[in-house]
Amino acid sequence: MYIPAHITGFFKIVRKNENLKTGSTGAGFSLDKGTRTEIKEGKGRIYFNGEEIYLCPAKDVLHHFKNVIGEENFNIDVHYTSDFPLGCGMGTSGGCSLGLAHVLNDTFNCNEKPLEIAHIAEVKCNTGLGDVVAQEYGGIGINTTPGLPANIKKLKLDNIDDYYVVVDIIGNKNTDTIINNPKWIETINITADAKLEKLLKKPTLDYLMELSYDFAKNTGLATDEIIEICEDLKFTLGASQAMLGNTIFCICMEKELEDVKSILKNPVTCKIYE
Repeated sequence: MYIPAHITGFFKIVRKNENLKTGSTGAGFSLDKGTRTEIKEGKGRIYFNGEEIYLCPAKDVLHHFKNVIGEENFNIDVHYTSDFPLGCGMGTSGGCSLGLAHVLNDTFNCNEKPLEIAHIAEVKCNTGLGDVVAQEYGGIGINTTPGLPANIKKLKLDNIDDYYVVVDIIGNKNTDTIINNPKWIETINITADAKLEKLLKKPTLDYLMELSYDFAKNTGLATDEIIEICEDLKFTLGASQAMLGNTIFCICMEKELEDVKSILKNPVTCKIYE
């Protein structure tokens, strides 16, 4: 089961009494690189690119299906193969949660709701608020409703294949230190409200990039290093910091691709995944 990586350009944090209704609004897009999920006979272990790890939302998804199917019939290991590491703002944790929920639901012929299960797991584990919803829908999305059911407005481009997304992962960032910090929440939400309203009035990709960069700078989430690189990439459609990670992303045309890659340290070239 393949789940695309996802980049959030800007977002607002919305907490409700129900995990299903807790989530985020904002905008971002899915990529043609991401995470693949496979299950094999085993003892409940989780492997990420060949290394055994503890991954809270995956454990939560496993626990849910174990209760549905019955422990005696549930002897599996989970194997993830990912193009991106965890904790870098690429929705990798969400891809793991959503992929596993779909695989288990299909394999055991359950009648569960994989998207809801994955979203609740991400919220409970403080690893994400809206990635799995965006990953389920794909493309370029503007999310106007937190949690589920979702209200995603898709931004359509006739020439979407002409655009390249170049990603450079500089380091990790702990999502929970941001989304559970009252000061960060206040700063993020005040800034995001205005951005969402503006994008809905002018839903274009270049404006999404402009708003994303402005959001990264004005909230203080972007590092000085990323701001400096973004300034160097102003000849493109735009560059910003992926939320929430210490990762830069840039959108450019083919004629600009080599110049973009020459500025970044470890560039990964992607396309937008519909």
